[in-house]
Amino acid sequence: TIRAPSMLADVTIVAGDQFEGRGAGTEGDRKARKFLANRLAEMGFEPFFENASFEQAVEIIGLAVQDPEDISFNTQDGASVTFGFGDDYMIMAGAQQPEISVKDAEVVFVGYGIEAPEENWDDFKDTDLSGKILLMLNDDPDWEPQLFGGERKLSYGRWTYKFTSAAAQGAAGAIIIHTTESAGYPWSVVRASNIGEQCELKAGNEPRTMFNGWLSWEGSQALAALGGYDLESLIESARSPDFKPVPLGVSTSVELAVEVT
Repeated sequence: TIRAPSMLADVTIVAGDQFEGRGAGTEGDRKARKFLANRLAEMGFEPFFENASFEQAVEIIGLAVQDPEDISFNTQDGASVTFGFGDDYMIMAGAQQPEISVKDAEVVFVGYGIEAPEENWDDFKDTDLSGKILLMLNDDPDWEPQLFGGERKLSYGRWTYKFTSAAAQGAAGAIIIHTTESAGYPWSVVRASNIGEQCELKAGNEPRTMFNGWLSWEGSQALAALGGYDLESLIESARSPDFKPVPLGVSTSVELAVEVT
C-alpha cells in the first residue's frame, strides 16, 4: 500500500544535499540511482534489465551553448532592438550539432502555439511557418473551467510542448514569452536552469528546431513594439479560437557554437 509518510521519506532523501542535485551523468545522479535500486530490492522487487539491473541504459546527449552573444532583431526599414543573454533572453540548442546557423528568419507570433483537436483549438490554422521563429505564450488557455482543464496546467502549457510544437511546424526556432504568473517562477529560475549543459535523449528522426529560447516580459514587449504591435493586444487576440498567426515584420539571425557530449 502506498502511503504518504513512507513516500515522503524516500522523496526527502532523494531530494537531499547528499545527491548534489542529481544532474544527469554526475556522481550525485549515480548515487541517487543506486539508492533507488537498493530501495526496490529492499521492497522485494526483482530487477528487469540486463545483468540483473534495475536500470535501463539510454544514450544521453549534453548540449552546451558556448558564450552566447547579444541577439538583435531588425525591421526592413533599419530599426532594431538588442537583448543581452541572461538578462533579457536565454537560448538553448535545438539541433544536436556543434554549429547552429539561422539567417534572417522572420518572427511570427503564434499565440499559445497549441494544436489540440479535442479542445477545438488550433493556433496555426495551416499557416506555413517553415523556417520562421515562433514567438509564443507560456501556459495554456485557462480562463474557462471547461477549457484545457481550467486553472490546472496541462501538457500543452509546458515549455517542452511549446518547443516540440514549433518543431512540428518546421520552425527554425521557438521563443517563449516569460511571465512569472504564467510560468509559476521568476526570470531568475529561467536563467539558472538554462545556463550551461542541457541534457536530453539522443535525437531520432523527429522534427527539431535549430534553437529554443525564452524572452523576458520587457523584452517581449520591446520586440512586439519593434514590429509596430502592442503585446497586450496580441495576447488578447490569442485568447480566441479564431486566432491566426501574426507575422511581426521583424527578423533575426542566430549563430551558435555548441559543445556536444
